[in-house]
Amino acid sequence: MRDEQSWTWVQGDREPLPVQEGKVSALDLGYLTGTSLYETLRTYGARPFSLKAHLDRLEAGALRMGYPAPPREELAAALRRLASLRAPAESCLRVVFSPGQRFPLWEAQAPVGASWTAYASPLPPFSPSLYVRGVHCIFSRFRRTPAGGFHPAVKVNGSPDLILARREAEARGAFEAILLNGEGWLAEGASSSLFLVLKGQLVTPPIAAGILDSVTRSLVLVLASRAGLPCAERPLRPEEVHEAEEAFLASTLKEIMPVVQIEGRAIGAGLPGPITERLLRLYRELTANDTTGDLP
Repeated sequence: MRDEQSWTWVQGDREPLPVQEGKVSALDLGYLTGTSLYETLRTYGARPFSLKAHLDRLEAGALRMGYPAPPREELAAALRRLASLRAPAESCLRVVFSPGQRFPLWEAQAPVGASWTAYASPLPPFSPSLYVRGVHCIFSRFRRTPAGGFHPAVKVNGSPDLILARREAEARGAFEAILLNGEGWLAEGASSSLFLVLKGQLVTPPIAAGILDSVTRSLVLVLASRAGLPCAERPLRPEEVHEAEEAFLASTLKEIMPVVQIEGRAIGAGLPGPITERLLRLYRELTANDTTGDLP
């Protein structure tokens, strides 16, 4: 089925194409081995938000994996162009960076020709009512890659722990699955960072728990600090979610999503709390007034 609202641009193509018409080589290592890197962005005012931070993380991940540095200016231009094709509608943007091509099983051969593919599509249909009434989550039976492991340090497409956790949440009718790390501490959601409010303090697991260094997580911590809210990054026990007055998820596409129930038990009063609501308001003020999102 043709999706007239979605576009893709494969490196080497002269112009973006409708998403079903984009072609990637069968020798591409991202396809063959699941080792491509990716970033997910969204637009505000039809402009990519936090573009610099996402490209910084993509470049850091590529260097850690031993890949060539991504062509930042080329990628930025492609994402802006794709967003403009869907303007004035807002877009979900994604860029995938592959280490190159190699014939299957030719392990001694160095990859040739690192490449990128960029996408633009409609935003996920998160109802405004979710931000008013909150969402329900579960604990996943799958563990996040152990603390200090390799995958959480970079956004690698081949992350079965996250894929399986998302499917688990869907099968159980939950909005999101929350994963523990290999040591049994709280890690993150399958596609989001986790925040709790404990005794009035905003708390989130540290990067050392094996979580992604999320762009939105960093923005939330900056906004909270600017607002004078006490914050901490520390290991969190799973049972602390039920000691929390509030909880929320944070991600590029979800923004700040209140969590009111985990595993059938209410968080706090079972309603979005005042700190969550304040941070959501501050986040939306930021995106309305500064669509670059390039906070220090």
